[in-house]
Amino acid sequence: MAVNMKLVHDPIHGGIELDDFAVKLVDTPEFQRLRRITQLGLAFLVYPSARHTRFEHSLGTFHIARLIRERNPEIDEEAVYAALLHDLGHYPFSHTLECLFPRHEENTRFLIRHGEIGDVLMERFSLGEFLGLLKHPLVSGDIDADRMDYLVRDAYYTGVAYGLVDLERLIRNLRWDGERLILGEKGIMAGQNLLISRSMMYPTVYQHHTVRIASAMLCKAVELEGVELGELRKMDEVDLVARLRASERREVRELIGAIENRRLYKRVVWSGKELDEETIGELRKELESEFGHLALLDYPEKPRFEERNAFVEFNGEIKRLSEVSPVVRALVEAKESNWRWGVYARGDLVEKVRMFVSKRLK
Repeated sequence: MAVNMKLVHDPIHGGIELDDFAVKLVDTPEFQRLRRITQLGLAFLVYPSARHTRFEHSLGTFHIARLIRERNPEIDEEAVYAALLHDLGHYPFSHTLECLFPRHEENTRFLIRHGEIGDVLMERFSLGEFLGLLKHPLVSGDIDADRMDYLVRDAYYTGVAYGLVDLERLIRNLRWDGERLILGEKGIMAGQNLLISRSMMYPTVYQHHTVRIASAMLCKAVELEGVELGELRKMDEVDLVARLRASERREVRELIGAIENRRLYKRVVWSGKELDEETIGELRKELESEFGHLALLDYPEKPRFEERNAFVEFNGEIKRLSEVSPVVRALVEAKESNWRWGVYARGDLVEKVRMFVSKRLK
């Protein structure tokens, strides 16, 4: 019997076909909320066209996952729908608020268990089994449908020239062995290029200092407002910004106003020198005590390049991508060179905060 398909036009993949079941999932309130969750958080303050959302990224991930499964029919069909829903739980401004709340994967599981979308899933699948497939290598592997979409999509919408990935060659050369996706020898160069693209996007887009400053300010506003996880789970960006604008706390209104009008804090410290946990905690506490919301410490995790661990077929053997590519090994060794932590302050306090920090980090 012929399957009815709905065609969605997409600037990255052209036409994305959705079957009837995918349409039912997409039409739930939980999935529609993703239209109002920007893919790159506050990156639009640097790249004005970076207003794309988790909604179209999820459709693109579904599209790539389906293409991979067409060449590897042994992959569970459920995994393709897991690709569609993998980002369901993102908070407003995507990863930004994970400085305060559990990672979005936990919220994805919560919304599937407690939302209308879970009822739709149960028409065809067991929820327990489906939730396990959110970690399927097709969705969350070393080279997976998720990153194959977001690297190309993020480069397109930011306008940077680092997202040139040969998706077709990658898809054609991925083979499922029953447990993992293995990249064939003819796809190694494309896999290598995927890692190069990500390593270039990391400092240029994902960890751009202006984005980091705005994100730290937003985290502080949400913290001061006392937004609870139970409230945030189903919020979109319209809900959150409205809440912060109407806050009874002057500091919260100041912070969200400064973000919206791009009156952002300035860098006081921007360093690649690591601090121990005790020093980080003490410095954060002292800045809070002395300057309140007007000076912020931002100490992010170091980047992980999972693509280096991708399994590849090389000279008849299964190896890691980093074992067969000198370029990948060099990128992995150099990955920490772009990592930075920072202290940011309102413009009129920069020198005062700089002196304060320098005395404590001698």
